[in-house]
Amino acid sequence: MLERITAKEIIKQSEQGLSVQPFLVRADDGQSYFVKGLSRALGNGLVSEAIAAELGKHLGLPIPPWRVMDIPQGLIDFSLVSGVRDLSGGPAFASLQVENASDLMWANLNSLPVELKKKILFFDWWILNGDRGLGEYGGNVNLILDHKGELVVIDHNVAFDAALDNDEFRKYHVFRDQLGSFDGNLLARLDYLPLLDAAIGDWGRITSLLPEEWLCRDHDPDNEYEPTLQQRLQILERFKDEQFWGQL
Repeated sequence: MLERITAKEIIKQSEQGLSVQPFLVRADDGQSYFVKGLSRALGNGLVSEAIAAELGKHLGLPIPPWRVMDIPQGLIDFSLVSGVRDLSGGPAFASLQVENASDLMWANLNSLPVELKKKILFFDWWILNGDRGLGEYGGNVNLILDHKGELVVIDHNVAFDAALDNDEFRKYHVFRDQLGSFDGNLLARLDYLPLLDAAIGDWGRITSLLPEEWLCRDHDPDNEYEPTLQQRLQILERFKDEQFWGQL
């Protein structure tokens, strides 16, 4: 069972994130987290964040540890931080702060390990995450560098987008130079298939970590947000089809 934590201090709102700007919050475990609230990110976005973080572990991606965070309403009511009401509505998604992090820039791309770039490209197509674009003139890359210059992968609240256009994904993804790595390359696939099978096999544990408030509207267990958990699983199982690999 994932440790549940409670907010103790709302420090500030981050400038990162276009659709949902997280808040830096200190918790009762003494750690600081970037936090997205249910009121703004909605249950759909928080479910995507949590599932992506767990799936990313199976692929060995450098995704920060996450927790479910309870935020006392009194802490929100008496905070002077702008936009703090975005943290209301129920348990929040909290991603451990990466100390002294910096944004990934276009000039950094060539110094990144090729296998890591390939894996992130694959991961984003697997979970249908179109929020990793970068060009010479900027973008919304959702990748940062830690104090050692190592890559860290963040922000998956818009993943599991069944309407994601493959042509746009291929045109704008930050690691589009790795396209073609899997199509017809059986050896490349063989490296990933055991990881994917293990991730799918862990689906029950992963979904058990999700708070009920993230899944249901008006506390009605039959009124699940779309995409439902079953629809998300079907998205992930696309890797069993040849067409999936051909699009990479």
